[in-house]
Amino acid sequence: MVEASECRMRLFEYRDIGGGILGDLPEHIKAASPQLLTLHIIGKPADVAAFSEIDPPTSVHAVTTAVAVETISDSANDNSSGTGHLAKINAIGINELNKLITVQMTGDPTDWTTFVLHTETWKNIFHCYGSEWGSGDKDPAGAVDVRTIGDVVIVELVAGDNEGNGAAFVVPHGHACMLYGGVLRRLTATGAWANDEGIKIRIVYIDSVDGSTGLVAADRSQNWIELVIAGQYAKQEIEIPKGHVFAEDTQIIHQHSSAVNAGEDYDLYLQYLIWKK
Repeated sequence: MVEASECRMRLFEYRDIGGGILGDLPEHIKAASPQLLTLHIIGKPADVAAFSEIDPPTSVHAVTTAVAVETISDSANDNSSGTGHLAKINAIGINELNKLITVQMTGDPTDWTTFVLHTETWKNIFHCYGSEWGSGDKDPAGAVDVRTIGDVVIVELVAGDNEGNGAAFVVPHGHACMLYGGVLRRLTATGAWANDEGIKIRIVYIDSVDGSTGLVAADRSQNWIELVIAGQYAKQEIEIPKGHVFAEDTQIIHQHSSAVNAGEDYDLYLQYLIWKK
């Protein structure tokens, strides 16, 4: 089985969440108007018992001073004329105020093969997705990139796909983050499941201590949360409990692996609650 994954990442502001989901939180967290970052991942690991990153961004954009970025398509049919294909994309990341934001970026009015420089400045960008289209089509006609001024691609949409790559993020400086529950479902298998077959998911968190030495073998014994569905008669859905808290500046990466050597399809939904301390 060929490895594959795609992540739908969305950021919801406090006004979007609704009171019910936050009912059991301390009042000081509610008073901070927390945001909710959701990830819905459909994937399958390779046919090997080894972890690999789920839907990684094209490159990691991590700068201490926020900078502007550019967007470009490799098709002139993507434009904001109203009669083209993809006209606008949304990007999720951290701005110059150390706040998680979603910003809509508009393509060139006639031909998005021309770079468009955007005014919002970013310290990090995690994900992008199509958000507005013309009458020509509801998918991007070409590959659409979010790039640095030096033309390094950060995240991108491929032609025909409105969901960009990127399933990792960083807890903004001055903020805390809580894993706020989720669900992992085992979907399909080829033939009967064997007792040792299954899916493993890791939520790897690299805080400032880990980051000071790099993610090497000596650091890796206690900086992940592992979720496992395995066995012929195993429960094929598990609820992910909420409550694990991550410190500011922690990088959170999602990985998957087969339990042995038979990759299986899975459906993973995760929620992260983020608030200013």
